Amino acid sequence: MFKTKISKVLGVVLTAAMVLSMFAVATPVAAANQAWSKISLPGSGATGGYVVSDTDMRFYDIGILEWNADKTAIYASAVYDDGDATLVRIFKSTDAGRTWKMVFSNWTGSAPVLSGPYIFDICASSVNANEVYFTDGYDIFTTKDGGVTWNKLSNVYTWSVDNDWLNQPEGLIVTLDVGYAGANKYVFTGTASFGSISSVNGVYMCQETAFGMPWSDLSIATQGHAWAYCNVWDIVVDPTDFATKQGIIAVATECDGVSSANNNTYITAKYFGNQWNQTALCKDAVVMQDNTTDVTEVYHAELWLPSDFNSSLTSGKFQAWLALATMSGQGDIYLWYGGAAKTIDLNVSGLDTETEVSDIDGAGGVGTAKLIIGGYLNSMAYGPNTWYSADGLTFTKTSKAPTGDDSWYDEDVTVLALADFATSGKALAGTGGWDCAVSYTADFGKTWNQISMLRQAINEVANIAGNLFVVTYDYVEQSVWRLSGGVYERVFSTSMVDEDGDIDVAVSPAGDAVFVAALGGTMIWRSLDNGQTFAAQVSSITTANPSATINSWFVSNANTILVGGDNVVYQTSTNGVLWFARTCAVGTVTSFAVSTDGSTLVAAGSAGKVSKSTDGGVTWSTASAAAPTVSAVSLVTFQNGSNSVVYLTGENGGAFKYDFAATTPAWVQIDNAVTTGETFDSGAYADVDNGVGIFSGIASGGNVLYVLDGTWDNVIRITNVGTSYKAGIIPAPATAGSATKLIGAAAPGANVLYGIFDDELYVYTDKMAVPVANVQATKITTTGFTITWDALNVDNSNITVEYYIVITDAATAVKVCYGLPTGAGTTTATTLKVTGLDEDTVYQISVWAVDPVMSFVGTASVATQPEKLTYTFNLMPTNGASNVPVKPVFAWDSVSTAVSYDLVLSTDPTFADATKVLATKNLTTNYWAYDGTLSNSTSYYWKVRVNTANSTSEWFPAVFTTVKADAAPVEVNNPPAITLTVPQAETPAYIWLIVAVGAVLTVAVIVLIVRTRRVV
Repeated sequence: MFKTKISKVLGVVLTAAMVLSMFAVATPVAAANQAWSKISLPGSGATGGYVVSDTDMRFYDIGILEWNADKTAIYASAVYDDGDATLVRIFKSTDAGRTWKMVFSNWTGSAPVLSGPYIFDICASSVNANEVYFTDGYDIFTTKDGGVTWNKLSNVYTWSVDNDWLNQPEGLIVTLDVGYAGANKYVFTGTASFGSISSVNGVYMCQETAFGMPWSDLSIATQGHAWAYCNVWDIVVDPTDFATKQGIIAVATECDGVSSANNNTYITAKYFGNQWNQTALCKDAVVMQDNTTDVTEVYHAELWLPSDFNSSLTSGKFQAWLALATMSGQGDIYLWYGGAAKTIDLNVSGLDTETEVSDIDGAGGVGTAKLIIGGYLNSMAYGPNTWYSADGLTFTKTSKAPTGDDSWYDEDVTVLALADFATSGKALAGTGGWDCAVSYTADFGKTWNQISMLRQAINEVANIAGNLFVVTYDYVEQSVWRLSGGVYERVFSTSMVDEDGDIDVAVSPAGDAVFVAALGGTMIWRSLDNGQTFAAQVSSITTANPSATINSWFVSNANTILVGGDNVVYQTSTNGVLWFARTCAVGTVTSFAVSTDGSTLVAAGSAGKVSKSTDGGVTWSTASAAAPTVSAVSLVTFQNGSNSVVYLTGENGGAFKYDFAATTPAWVQIDNAVTTGETFDSGAYADVDNGVGIFSGIASGGNVLYVLDGTWDNVIRITNVGTSYKAGIIPAPATAGSATKLIGAAAPGANVLYGIFDDELYVYTDKMAVPVANVQATKITTTGFTITWDALNVDNSNITVEYYIVITDAATAVKVCYGLPTGAGTTTATTLKVTGLDEDTVYQISVWAVDPVMSFVGTASVATQPEKLTYTFNLMPTNGASNVPVKPVFAWDSVSTAVSYDLVLSTDPTFADATKVLATKNLTTNYWAYDGTLSNSTSYYWKVRVNTANSTSEWFPAVFTTVKADAAPVEVNNPPAITLTVPQAETPAYIWLIVAVGAVLTVAVIVLIVRTRRVV
């Protein structure tokens, strides 16, 4: 509340601080992909926000919760003990109590700062958000800078002695408040002596703004009263008009020094500087149990005033509620009207049950007040409790109380309504003793979860389930935490139930129920509201077997639960209303799994065998043969998406596959598969030595299995396509301890693994259970090509993905290239140029990402080009030819591997303008006659290429020019006839000589012919 009080006063007198070791919490961190990220658990100490205790310091007592003036910060007192001294501290929270910063410590070096081991009250200024006061019973400390520095006020005890007061206080300062009158600031204290009926105490005032900070005795025992002795338990200044009326309200017990039975408790007020108990202003109201019996032996009181409080007797709003705790079983909530003779006992727990109420807070005015109450019942059912009132008159008790001590003097509960309590029901509660904490409610106190300052430590993380429940161990108590909205809340503790053993948590596959089981015990609790509340089952497995205990267990759905026994499964489909023993001959059942579609259950046991059930665990099939490596603790899981294929591992190592639907079911070991030759995987080392966790995830391109190895603390990651298994390794987190458990959440392209390593929790998101996408070959030549593919986007940080490429001759299945063309290896690029291949050959390209883990393969098929046509192929017309006929014939040498040829004829040298293309042909012959007529003296462009069964060659272009046209006939006009006279010329003599010689020779030849002829 705005001004709250310490509620552990008796601890000063009756108890000593308990000393144990504690632990740590912080805000969860985002998970990186393809690398383990540590999930921050509830943290201890300054760096952890004091959510839980650490190994050296334990929270023992959460004393007071107090808002500052503008409700931007909460101050709390707490005993934080290291075993050597009681360390009382002041903490400050700026996130509504989720985390804290220590702003004051009782010890500096080896000397205590405070005179006492407890802080009795914290009071915040109503006008200055950085101004806070607290008292340890002897001194008053104040901060004006939000807790950075603290100073003492003048000591009321020293002042009273020095000024020879008649009523020198003999008790402790147990209550504080501050009032403002213009520039004047007044600090009020009330003192009390616990268990004493003959001590002088009273109300004292310090004018803090005056020189020397003088104290005054307001004489509560003698002005308006005639009390021999008294104790003052609470002081409240009038919150609405103190500057005008100087109103002070006190809860005080009159003591006669003779018998505690004769002591009466009053609410008394003082206005306008007058004496106490003035009838015209506000007379005393006696506090009476059940409105008939005087209340005595008070040890704590707390007044709560509504927001529209008005101290006028005629206003109808001169009203307050009193929370009272006593040592006489008379505590309760009492309603007070200013000017009334007595209060009204509201009987928070009914007429027959008395309640010691240690704190009250709320929101609203006189007619709209909503109250939150903290305290405990005066019965054998000791323990912290809270109550809620929606009307200020009737109260509802919590159904799930805050945790805390089970001894009566430490069960006081301090409460604080959060800023929007009236509409949201959000409030905090502080408790003390064993399993104390700051608890949180968002339903008007009906149910509480612990959020900070827990006494318990985290020495081990035992299990996780769903999204996300975490089981943690302390030396004695175990806790279940729920991570929601980035913050942790403890929703279950063994201190809440009668169970000393270890606990485990499970979430139904549909996510509609959360279960907690007592391992080694017999009890199971179920929650249908995401872990907010748990209810024990109607009956336990002992109804099926009186000696049975929970060794292994499995939640199949919100009502069906299986518990493993010795060759038996204890099964309920009614959430424990009825339990049955079902025969399952696999040895001691150590593990269960359910298929993705929920149709099939499987159990594994110490004999290394598995058995399945298709009727919810009512009947089980004949057990399989034993796996090759028999393990006393076998773990089983279904292949994701299958209801017949299961995987098994165990403490003796190995990972095995079994298919119930196979013609001849048999176990196949899959963890030590090794690829011969130049491999892209670490299969030779990826074998399971000690399987402590197993999970099958979703994969695009095959299946992926994860097995946590408890010997090497790494995860063996096994990919499967058809009958081919490739085993790789996810290394253990660098800072992790021993691996104990693996839990997975399957999602397409992003399986999430949660790993438990000692007392630490890690998460790993596997985004590489997919094929490399968009594998293509470009820039294809006769001897190679360039391979490109899409990068695997696995993370937003610095993770570098490395790829491995294999190129195989499609016809011979011979691998012609591994990794990089220069030899085996990997590349971080997403492109690779390959050369030196055969022409006109089909190749298969396979691309994996192999680091940080292996992806599935992305493939492409490509053929190198055949040799393109050149001049040596006797192209006709050849490139550059001229005088080519206008009806040309195109021809070239045939290619033996060709199935066709492509030819294009155009007047465009670039062949880009379709309007200039004269012919486009796909030919099965190596010639073609143009079926038109080309133009004379014109350049034409043509190109030809070869198509084989595998590929297509590059184009070979050529150009030629057609012949000129024939010359046209010329018409000639004949001129007039011309007569030419040619003179006779004389024949030269040598001419005649030649003629004569020729004649003689002719005659000689004739004669010779005649003479040589003979008659036959």
